[in-house]
Amino acid sequence: MEEVLYCNVSAANVWTNPDKVRDIDLPSLTAPVRLKEWLHALDVELRRDLVGRLESQLLFGEPVLVLEKQGDWCKVCAPLQFDPKDERGYPGWVPLRQLASHEDFHHRGEQDLFAWVTSDTALLTLEDETQMELSFMTRLPWIGESDGQVLVLTPNGETGRIPCSDVWTGARLPVRDAGYRIHTAKRFLGLPYLWAGMSSFGFDCSGFVHRIFAAGGITIPRDANIQAKYGEAVKRDQLQPGDLVFFAHEEGAGAIHHVGMYIKEGRFIHSPNSGNPVRINALTDDPYGREFCGGARYTGKESFLCSSVNS
Repeated sequence: MEEVLYCNVSAANVWTNPDKVRDIDLPSLTAPVRLKEWLHALDVELRRDLVGRLESQLLFGEPVLVLEKQGDWCKVCAPLQFDPKDERGYPGWVPLRQLASHEDFHHRGEQDLFAWVTSDTALLTLEDETQMELSFMTRLPWIGESDGQVLVLTPNGETGRIPCSDVWTGARLPVRDAGYRIHTAKRFLGLPYLWAGMSSFGFDCSGFVHRIFAAGGITIPRDANIQAKYGEAVKRDQLQPGDLVFFAHEEGAGAIHHVGMYIKEGRFIHSPNSGNPVRINALTDDPYGREFCGGARYTGKESFLCSSVNS
């Protein structure tokens, strides 16, 4: 049985291979992670060069199955990020220093209460009064409340505090309607794109819709082509607000390379590419009008959890 560890930094990059790390990426490997320092140093070309280097990201407290250890690195699968190429979860490499485990954290069950960060970001205050900025949709075990703050358990067993106004507490997030998803997505207009990004410090296209749907209580696969495959197919003239819209190479006939979320009146919101932040476009805008290849609808009845680990 694989060892289970948990992301112990605000957001950890999941790498294709340790040898894909560049010198400029070193701040993203530390613990605590210097994520904003790393992002600030990346111009558009350096961000584009992350293609083939990064696979995905983990949020603070997110579980991984450890498949292999090589020195300071772990080969892992992320069970909360569905991808059919590995039934155990989305695969990649993470620095061992960015992972942790504690018995109390690990044994939290599905019926226990959790606190989800529902604000764009939130400050977690640790026992030594140091603070960590958490991403939207970070989930941590709930312990209690005190003086307007939620008490949560961290992966290494510490107690932390988050303002009550920044979290939603419950056993699971409720399924929300399309209006909620659209309103939530619009909060991130202008956020810079990040290849493989799964956090509110920077999203890629499929990471963006994955987290927006999660906020609405709906789990969908991690990558755009898989999101298209597993949702209910929707034709262009049948699109409804909250549906996913997909775009493909070869004038829409080739491989799917992009996804957004339909709003209404022929418009969709998406995280386009390096150099272009989260924005709203019309389906007729170039190149989207040429590359549109269909839509997909998710209702929340689907299940895409690759493992029972703290799911």
